[in-house]
Amino acid sequence: MSTYKIDVPAKLFIAGEYAVTRLGGLALVTSLESDFQVVISEVEGHSLLETNVAMPAHAFSVKEIKPEQSGPWNFVMTAIKYMSKEVELTREFHLEIKSGLGFGENKKGYGSSACVVVGVVNALNLFFQLNLPLKKRFEIAAQAHYDVQGSGSRGDVAAIMYGGSIFYENHQRVLPLTIPWQPYVVQTAQSAKTVEKLKHQLSEAFYVKSDELVIEISTAIDMQDFALFKEKLLENQLLLIEHQAKGYMTDQLALALNIVNSQPEFAGKISGAGFGENIILFAEREDKIVELRSALEAEGMKLEKIRIGKQNE
Repeated sequence: MSTYKIDVPAKLFIAGEYAVTRLGGLALVTSLESDFQVVISEVEGHSLLETNVAMPAHAFSVKEIKPEQSGPWNFVMTAIKYMSKEVELTREFHLEIKSGLGFGENKKGYGSSACVVVGVVNALNLFFQLNLPLKKRFEIAAQAHYDVQGSGSRGDVAAIMYGGSIFYENHQRVLPLTIPWQPYVVQTAQSAKTVEKLKHQLSEAFYVKSDELVIEISTAIDMQDFALFKEKLLENQLLLIEHQAKGYMTDQLALALNIVNSQPEFAGKISGAGFGENIILFAEREDKIVELRSALEAEGMKLEKIRIGKQNE
């Protein structure tokens, strides 16, 4: 009886948050290697879902799949339902999710719900030998994620499904992006809930300026011009600060940004929704990383070197 193991990367937004949630909005997103894995194998009787995080197991039959808008297995069951629309699922299976990305109040902000839908779609594609193309798998996973969450850009799903780093245009394009500088993440240990933050109304001027900056940041990356990259990245950060609700910039995030960006060889920006969680950092040179790590740890924050996920085909 065959068992398949699917390693799933996580994600961090680089630029374009919030503006990318509208049709045609732009963002830069990177995948990163993670300890998130989906394991699938055939079973007799009923299908079974299990995980190593604090959730009860869930049994069901592929003959009667009911998507759930709420409940702990909502992302998984919705992804399974969408896959069942593509092809008849003929065998019962045991699917286990092994996640080191945190859960609930302890989540790291690496896109764990997007990891779930991507992992489930890829696991079923492999288990049932469907050979669905990458674009189709992305569309299924993205729709399942959006249906449950009710908002978002699908950029996180795109980065995780395609791997590598990407230039993302909402509902339009996913283009590979090669970043020449070493990425890190600063963890503030404060969790944030994206859905609540997306209710804030933004102006047309914000959307236009954000898209312009994403293009300029992407150009700086292509030119391998770190000074220009940092300048435009910080412009995007300032734009977000100016247009977001109070609380977007927490005290810990503000402190971390000041520590990071005071050094010319480092460029840091809040990754994702803000209101806590992470800063993504790029290092032109790494000779001062030890000092930076010490400065952040002295303030109760953690600096981790990350590896960009492999590009998928």
